[in-house]
Amino acid sequence: MIEVKELKKNYGNYQALKGVSLEVHPGSVFVLLGSNGAGKTTLIKILTGLLRSSGGVALIDGFSVWDNVEGRERFGYMPEHPHLYDRLTGREFLDVMGSLRGVEETKLSQRIQILSEQLELDRVIDSEISSYSKGMKQKVLFANSLINDPPNLILDEPTSGLDPRFTRYIKRRIRGEAAEGKAILMSTHITSITEDIADKVAIIEEGRIVAHGGVGELYNKYDCDTIEEVFVEVVNHVRSNN
Repeated sequence: MIEVKELKKNYGNYQALKGVSLEVHPGSVFVLLGSNGAGKTTLIKILTGLLRSSGGVALIDGFSVWDNVEGRERFGYMPEHPHLYDRLTGREFLDVMGSLRGVEETKLSQRIQILSEQLELDRVIDSEISSYSKGMKQKVLFANSLINDPPNLILDEPTSGLDPRFTRYIKRRIRGEAAEGKAILMSTHITSITEDIADKVAIIEEGRIVAHGGVGELYNKYDCDTIEEVFVEVVNHVRSNN
């Protein structure tokens, strides 16, 4: 389970997060939907231990990643922008990351092989990452988030750089991971993807959650037919009142 309670982040006088709260339960996909700069990535970086908050609580299965190593072992993370070691092969990168997460050597080797085949990386898995396209790098990052089969997934714009065929695969895979009991928090600014896979949606704007609920619930609440319409209406309302 992923929990955020009154989370705040300040950069000097600028408030990037202004008391955000949410819960992601096992077996569900929670989509954080927002414009660029709305606060999505800041929230995710705090949850994953890459940033310290200015207030509030961020927990993974009851553990703070800052206070307990076990919290760091209980989630897989996929960042929006690939930061990989170009001189390593895909296999070497996943082997290092899996070892750091404590995956037993034989199991890790099998896991890398299975994931590389599923993501159609098997033909390039032993080539240096420097030769990979943006989409290939995204696939390596997605494989890395799954390498130790964690109970929670935190995915920041996971379909960025992927072609339509693999975007469809990633959406199905995310739903499949949720069906196996994982709690999945995913950020995106793409409303169609949100409609396809979300159990719960939170729209974040200017560092606050300004709307939340199930997809159908949001349709009814705002008398809209699509999440895109809901998003535009909610964000326009927030901006017109500031």
